[in-house]
Amino acid sequence: MMVAPRAIPWGPVLGAVGATALTAIVVAWYGNVTMLDQQAVQTRAGLKKLLLSGIPPTQAVVDYLTERQKTLEAAYHRWLDVATAPSVADAASADLQLSFQEQLHDAQRMLERVAAARAMAVPEQLGFPKDMPPADTVPRLLVQLALMKETTAILFEQGLISITAFKLEDPEPVAEAKDQRPFLTRVPLRVRLVASLPQLMRILAALQRSGHLIDVRAMRLIGADSPDRLDVELVLARYLLVPGAEVMSGPEEQPPTERPRRKPNAR
Repeated sequence: MMVAPRAIPWGPVLGAVGATALTAIVVAWYGNVTMLDQQAVQTRAGLKKLLLSGIPPTQAVVDYLTERQKTLEAAYHRWLDVATAPSVADAASADLQLSFQEQLHDAQRMLERVAAARAMAVPEQLGFPKDMPPADTVPRLLVQLALMKETTAILFEQGLISITAFKLEDPEPVAEAKDQRPFLTRVPLRVRLVASLPQLMRILAALQRSGHLIDVRAMRLIGADSPDRLDVELVLARYLLVPGAEVMSGPEEQPPTERPRRKPNAR
């Protein structure tokens, strides 16, 4: 009597593989930002110690600190450009709502053309509001639209079976501590797709290489009967700089007070 082979439970295996890749992507980006923050703290501490010592720095020290500051500022702004969403300042402020609707229709037509050329199924609706959105929500919607367009381009480039759905998530304020004012707003987008395991690995790697940060917040395998056809849900996000948030700011250092001179000993 022959025993039928047992089906391999692909769900836990593929979930572990995907979680490992996702963790590596997030850890790499967070490590770079943490290292830059530590370097800035060390530089500020060195300057404070030098000021409190009361000893005037040499020209060599001044030149070194000046170059060091320029290097740190350049690195900071480079990572800031990567982490934050592209600016929406190019669109005229008076026509921002109209500009959003035009961009949305263009994105829908582009998606349909590319999908038809590849004989691929895509959702008819992109998850955005059909009516004219309120003016205060347009900057966030433009960020989510840009994220959707770049993600779609990556998916088509790396190859997949189909895109099932897009869903907009509510924005989330980001602050290092509860008592601090938010510096960034996280703008999430949920994407459902069908792809093979090799295609999914290529997609995650391409998201990591994106010119602007695409934060993979979560990944869930909804159906995983076979590694050749995975029903995947990704929660992606970009970050929008909060208006009025200060950049490269910190607690102001108080200038050192002049130390009292000792009176000469009377003889």
